Amino acid sequence: MPYCHQCQKDFQASPPCPQCGLPLVPRATAGFGVSITAGAIVLISALLTLIFFPVVAFFLSLLGLGFLTGLGIILVMVGLVCGVLMMIGAALIYIPGKEAAGAALVLLFSIVSIVVLGGFIVGITMGIVGASLGFAKK
Repeated sequence: MPYCHQCQKDFQASPPCPQCGLPLVPRATAGFGVSITAGAIVLISALLTLIFFPVVAFFLSLLGLGFLTGLGIILVMVGLVCGVLMMIGAALIYIPGKEAAGAALVLLFSIVSIVVLGGFIVGITMGIVGASLGFAKK
């Protein structure tokens, strides 16, 4: 939806702003939508891992691999941080003039989320697509 910097409002697809007459700036709605979904997928997968982690830790301790539980907690926290920062980057993509910064944030943390399988690989893929749409301002 086009956005007017002067009036700070969204308008339907009309060339000049109906209130002040300045040209409207398009928003990157496709990049925002794909990136926010990717961040949510990574965040939800990290939360699911956190919920089921005690069961996994119990079985690791039975197998004598209890030392891996500390690494697992760190990986879950990385997943949570990646998901939240991808969603913040998606919000930046939606702001006109901040698309490149938001897309870079989404792209960076999509790649970092590979450590925690990036939302079952779907989150990584959608994050890269959303970042490229943000760079293209689509």
